[in-house]
Amino acid sequence: MPRTLRALAATALLLCLVSACKDTSSEPPKPVQATPVNAATAGSVSARVRYTGPVPPPQPINMASAPGCAKLHSEPVVDPTLAVNQGSLANAVVYIRQGLENWVFAPPENKVVIDQKGCLYEPRVSAAMVGQAVEFLNSDPEAHNVHGRASVVPAWNFMMSRQGQERVLYFDKPELGIQVGCDIHPWMRAYLSIVPNPYFAVTGADGSAQFRNVPPGQYVIGVWHESLGTQEQPVVLPPQGELSVSFTYQGK
Repeated sequence: MPRTLRALAATALLLCLVSACKDTSSEPPKPVQATPVNAATAGSVSARVRYTGPVPPPQPINMASAPGCAKLHSEPVVDPTLAVNQGSLANAVVYIRQGLENWVFAPPENKVVIDQKGCLYEPRVSAAMVGQAVEFLNSDPEAHNVHGRASVVPAWNFMMSRQGQERVLYFDKPELGIQVGCDIHPWMRAYLSIVPNPYFAVTGADGSAQFRNVPPGQYVIGVWHESLGTQEQPVVLPPQGELSVSFTYQGK
């Protein structure tokens, strides 16, 4: 590792040790008694997130300060902040924001995995339920630190200096759009949203999200995007209903 990067890594670790860098949680949550969803009356919600207007050209990411990162890429790397495909918006978090406060849900058993690969975070945008395992991996030969700049859940900052290293965190309360970064490689950025129920998704290239086995009721559906902000819509899902909602962000 070049001397400058070693110094940055040491500084990041020192800051973590002397500041309020907390281990959000190393233990999984205790089991809960979930409220059963009646499959006979449950329905589904489909959402589509669109973008209209001009799409700014993607800006190249300059990795010249870290030759070890640059050599991991054979093609130019561009900033993925605004990913639009024929009017569909990727990397938007869609979720049921309101209407399930009296329900209790067990967190999904699968892990949400955020990898550090090619000195980038993969995926760029992730979402997990309160109590669900979030695993950070380092697939790079380069050292990274994982700095979560949260404001509701405790912030965190830890080193991942070895290739193949992993660390699992759990979160006990919701927060949207937590920025995650690497202080050693400042272009590295990801966003993690923690939501209070299992009805959430990050849109792919087609801008779509779907929730199944949703109990009937009155809800507010929310959407979050890292540069375009939030939107929400009130909806009513009847028993065995199939509901479609659409969100549109207007470019400048």
